[in-house]
Amino acid sequence: MSARYLLRDLTLALPGAAHPYIVTLPADPNAPLDHYAATLRKPPDPSLPLASPPRADAAAAAREAVASGRHMPYWGLLWPSGLALAEALLADPAAARDPRALELGCGLGVTAAAALACRARLIAADTFAEALLFTRHNTLRNTGAVPSTRLLDWRTEAGRDACRAVAPFGLLLAADILYEQDDLAPLLALVPALLAPGGRFWLAEPNRRVSRAFVAAAQAAGWRDDPTVYERAWPPDGDTVRVVVHRFTLPSI
Repeated sequence: MSARYLLRDLTLALPGAAHPYIVTLPADPNAPLDHYAATLRKPPDPSLPLASPPRADAAAAAREAVASGRHMPYWGLLWPSGLALAEALLADPAAARDPRALELGCGLGVTAAAALACRARLIAADTFAEALLFTRHNTLRNTGAVPSTRLLDWRTEAGRDACRAVAPFGLLLAADILYEQDDLAPLLALVPALLAPGGRFWLAEPNRRVSRAFVAAAQAAGWRDDPTVYERAWPPDGDTVRVVVHRFTLPSI
């Protein structure tokens, strides 16, 4: 599936799943990060024509983004938040049955597979094309279905416009997508613009400072929350992480 990375398969026994999921992922979880960093350091090929004059600060800006932890290719990791969100869906399949759904940041596709198993009509979005490739592979392998996919970054205005263009949705899904304080206001404004009346936003987060701030702001805005805590040792490394899956419903306008 990918000539860029060595791959491995991991078997996941998700509670509520009809069978164990077999998830394909990079054998070295740092390989996507290493490749991304090397791409940023690589000088442009002088034999290729330029569509416009190069900006001297472009590479420096990209490296700064990586150093700050923003827009990094973490899709190759199996995150506890994504596993918890998948488990939450499988525990309540009626919540994902039939409504149009959008997942922001699909990663390897474990949550997407659970949503499809619950018969959601899913669009999976990510800022990295490789994540969409792995999501299509892993969902097809485990459910016999694939979601529609969109290459976009919801943190940018263009990405938010792309999300709004395919709205409304009855269910919005996101696992571990909040890292920077600057992400709070855009997401708080985006969610109401994407949800149909009566729609729900399910957010899984591992108790980071920015996540806590988002939850507090959402509750202050009148969003009703029905949270569930998942705390255990998560595969593949067995690290114990406390994840909260928030089920937000927004006040009627």
